[in-house]
Amino acid sequence: MVDISMVENILWEDYYKIAWVNIMTGEYHFVKILDTDEEKPCLAARNIYEYSKLVVSTGLVPEEDIEQYQRCTNREYILSEVLRKRKRITVDFRRFIGLSRKWVRLEIVLPHDFSEASPWAVYTWKESDSQTANINDALRMLSQCFHKILKVDLEHDTHQVIKAYPDDISPANGFSAVFSQWVRNNIDKGCVFSEDIAGLKSFLEPARLRQRFQDSRDCLRLRYRRNYGGEFRWVYMELIPSIEYSTDNPVIMLYVRDIHDDYVAELHRQKALEYYCNYDTLTGLHSRFCYNTFCCGFEGHGGALAVLFADVNGLKYTNDTFGHEQGDRLITGFAEALSQKFGTECCYRISGDEFVMLSDHISRDDFIRQAMEFHKEIQEMSVPMASVGFVWRDGVKSVDELVRIAESRMYDDKHEFYKVHPEMKR
Repeated sequence: MVDISMVENILWEDYYKIAWVNIMTGEYHFVKILDTDEEKPCLAARNIYEYSKLVVSTGLVPEEDIEQYQRCTNREYILSEVLRKRKRITVDFRRFIGLSRKWVRLEIVLPHDFSEASPWAVYTWKESDSQTANINDALRMLSQCFHKILKVDLEHDTHQVIKAYPDDISPANGFSAVFSQWVRNNIDKGCVFSEDIAGLKSFLEPARLRQRFQDSRDCLRLRYRRNYGGEFRWVYMELIPSIEYSTDNPVIMLYVRDIHDDYVAELHRQKALEYYCNYDTLTGLHSRFCYNTFCCGFEGHGGALAVLFADVNGLKYTNDTFGHEQGDRLITGFAEALSQKFGTECCYRISGDEFVMLSDHISRDDFIRQAMEFHKEIQEMSVPMASVGFVWRDGVKSVDELVRIAESRMYDDKHEFYKVHPEMKR
């Protein structure tokens, strides 16, 4: 036999305040109160909603909790939850009890006979246990990362704003109680970067979300650009099913956080890394990595190919005699001459003093003419900057094979160079 009175006593001891409240008029009657000096001024309130305001104005709620407390204890919010047929409304917040700041849970419970004719509910307040307090502290820290938090009902296309910038929830800026309309208004007002609109629409498509969360409850994420104060900034939108999510109650949580500064910095790092991979930092020509990429790509289809192989003359001699700075000038000077003749897009520095020109879109006659002109220009220098060899073939299947032919011809040219300048052979 269950001792009803014992159960009632236990429940009674759990709560430090209990009130019987008419949620329509706000009329209230405390059946158990917190007997403290700071609580007494609040009891002068004419209705429960005024009571909640006095709790704030008398300093019983910490400043960082006021917005959450006011939003969840006002009449409009509570009535909206009742209309959604919620039988229990829960609000967690911190308040001062004596000299201590403690986590408190306010629960509004609707009895079975609740109706428009008898709109009375039970309000209960109790201190949260340590685990609940720790969870709430963690959630509070997490919420500070997001500037927008919504609870979205996919079935009824409605939403509850938990956190947002004031301008975001202004009707003048397109705010709507209908979630899909709010999204459309934001797009129509130019709040979403044009290239990201299609992705955002697809991401928030209700049927897709319901199917996705039926199969998996993992978080969904979208990165897009949003206009804030006249500047498009990168933001992250994250969607996750609410703890109460079900097929019949498809409610999700929507979080948005600004990632602009970190993401732009990451893009710059990636761009710099991409540049270092694809380009030689000294000369600005394509790197060995790009050369290998071209070889792999070309060998997939084959065809006609022009190759010029060059090796800078006397680089070690220059470095040893005049210093590495002068050696760098020799390298950059030749790189500039090569790119001016053939174009930067087809020139590669593949090692310290070796360069290759590769082109699969030049005719044989044009290439031979340009290569001979280039060789002549170098030979007319008092000390030729480089030795070169070149070849053009059709039906090429292996780039390396053609490069070896050009390299062999370069060594013939190098041999002639050393005949005239033996002092540079090192």
